[in-house]
Amino acid sequence: NNLFEDNRGWESLIKKVKEYFTGKKVDFVDCQLNLDNYTNFQKEILQTVRKIPYSEIRSYKEAAEAAGYPRAYRAVGNTMRNNPLPLIIPCHRVIKSDGGLGGFSGKEGVALKRKMIDLESKV
Repeated sequence: NNLFEDNRGWESLIKKVKEYFTGKKVDFVDCQLNLDNYTNFQKEILQTVRKIPYSEIRSYKEAAEAAGYPRAYRAVGNTMRNNPLPLIIPCHRVIKSDGGLGGFSGKEGVALKRKMIDLESKV
Protein backbone atom coordinates (compact mmCIF):
# COMPACT_ATOMS: atom_id res chain seq x y z
CA ASN A 1 0.00 0.00 0.00
CA ASN A 2 1.38 3.36 -1.03
CA LEU A 3 0.68 6.17 1.42
CA PHE A 4 1.56 8.81 -1.13
CA GLU A 5 -0.74 9.78 -3.99
CA ASP A 6 2.13 9.33 -6.43
CA ASN A 7 5.84 8.59 -6.36
CA ARG A 8 6.97 12.03 -7.46
CA GLY A 9 8.53 14.38 -4.99
CA TRP A 10 10.60 11.91 -2.98
CA GLU A 11 13.71 14.06 -3.37
CA SER A 12 11.80 17.08 -2.10
CA LEU A 13 10.45 15.10 0.84
CA ILE A 14 13.89 13.80 1.81
CA LYS A 15 15.28 17.34 1.61
CA LYS A 16 12.47 18.64 3.83
CA VAL A 17 13.01 15.93 6.44
CA LYS A 18 16.72 16.76 6.60
CA GLU A 19 15.94 20.47 6.88
CA TYR A 20 13.42 19.81 9.63
CA PHE A 21 15.93 17.97 11.79
CA THR A 22 18.52 20.73 11.32
CA GLY A 23 16.05 23.15 12.91
CA LYS A 24 14.49 24.79 9.87
CA LYS A 25 10.77 25.52 9.78
CA VAL A 26 9.38 23.06 7.25
CA ASP A 27 5.85 22.56 6.00
CA PHE A 28 4.75 19.17 4.68
CA VAL A 29 1.23 20.14 3.56
CA ASP A 30 2.13 19.79 -0.11
CA CYS A 31 2.68 16.03 0.32
CA GLN A 32 -0.37 14.36 -1.19
CA LEU A 33 -1.30 11.36 0.91
CA ASN A 34 -3.40 8.33 0.08
CA LEU A 35 -5.59 7.66 3.12
CA ASP A 36 -8.05 5.35 1.35
CA ASN A 37 -7.42 2.48 3.78
CA TYR A 38 -8.50 4.53 6.78
CA THR A 39 -11.99 5.05 8.20
CA ASN A 40 -13.69 8.40 7.68
CA PHE A 41 -13.10 9.18 11.35
CA GLN A 42 -9.38 8.40 11.07
CA LYS A 43 -9.08 10.47 7.89
CA GLU A 44 -10.73 13.45 9.57
CA ILE A 45 -8.46 13.17 12.60
CA LEU A 46 -5.31 12.78 10.49
CA GLN A 47 -6.25 15.76 8.30
CA THR A 48 -7.10 17.86 11.36
CA VAL A 49 -3.77 17.09 13.01
CA ARG A 50 -2.00 17.80 9.76
CA LYS A 51 -3.28 21.39 9.98
CA ILE A 52 -1.70 22.08 13.38
CA PRO A 53 0.84 24.81 12.64
CA TYR A 54 4.56 24.34 13.17
CA SER A 55 5.58 24.94 16.80
CA GLU A 56 1.99 24.85 18.09
CA ILE A 57 0.50 22.07 20.16
CA ARG A 58 -3.04 20.85 20.79
CA SER A 59 -4.46 18.46 23.31
CA TYR A 60 -6.07 15.21 22.22
CA LYS A 61 -9.37 16.79 23.31
CA GLU A 62 -8.76 19.92 21.20
CA ALA A 63 -7.91 17.77 18.18
CA ALA A 64 -11.11 15.77 18.68
CA GLU A 65 -13.16 18.97 18.95
CA ALA A 66 -11.52 20.50 15.86
CA ALA A 67 -12.37 17.37 13.87
CA GLY A 68 -15.99 17.52 15.03
CA TYR A 69 -15.81 14.68 17.56
CA PRO A 70 -15.62 16.45 20.94
CA ARG A 71 -15.88 13.31 23.06
CA ALA A 72 -13.53 11.13 21.02
CA TYR A 73 -10.22 12.24 22.48
CA ARG A 74 -9.18 8.67 23.35
CA ALA A 75 -9.91 7.61 19.78
CA VAL A 76 -7.71 10.50 18.65
CA GLY A 77 -4.92 8.99 20.74
CA ASN A 78 -5.44 5.61 19.11
CA THR A 79 -5.38 7.19 15.67
CA MET A 80 -2.16 9.04 16.54
CA ARG A 81 -0.65 5.79 17.84
CA ASN A 82 -1.22 4.27 14.40
CA ASN A 83 -0.14 7.34 12.42
CA PRO A 84 1.82 6.01 9.42
CA LEU A 85 3.73 9.26 8.82
CA PRO A 86 4.44 10.99 12.13
CA LEU A 87 6.35 13.93 10.68
CA ILE A 88 4.06 14.64 7.73
CA ILE A 89 1.03 14.17 9.98
CA PRO A 90 2.58 15.86 13.05
CA CYS A 91 1.18 13.78 15.89
CA HIS A 92 4.05 15.00 18.07
CA ARG A 93 2.08 18.27 18.31
CA VAL A 94 -0.77 16.50 20.12
CA ILE A 95 -0.40 16.16 23.88
CA LYS A 96 -2.48 15.38 26.95
CA SER A 97 -4.82 18.02 28.39
CA ASP A 98 -2.74 18.16 31.57
CA GLY A 99 0.35 19.11 29.56
CA GLY A 100 1.87 15.63 29.64
CA LEU A 101 3.28 14.39 26.38
CA GLY A 102 1.19 11.24 26.07
CA GLY A 103 2.58 8.54 23.84
CA PHE A 104 4.57 8.58 20.64
CA SER A 105 5.63 5.91 18.20
CA GLY A 106 9.07 5.38 16.88
CA LYS A 107 12.24 3.92 18.30
CA GLU A 108 12.83 6.73 20.78
CA GLY A 109 9.15 7.16 21.63
CA VAL A 110 8.27 9.99 23.98
CA ALA A 111 11.89 11.23 24.12
CA LEU A 112 11.76 11.87 20.37
CA LYS A 113 8.39 13.62 20.74
CA ARG A 114 9.94 15.96 23.33
CA LYS A 115 12.93 16.63 21.03
CA MET A 116 10.63 17.49 18.13
CA ILE A 117 8.50 19.85 20.24
CA ASP A 118 11.65 21.51 21.60
CA LEU A 119 13.16 21.79 18.12
CA GLU A 120 10.06 23.55 16.79
CA SER A 121 9.84 25.91 19.76
CA LYS A 122 13.31 27.28 18.93
CA VAL A 123 12.37 28.50 15.46
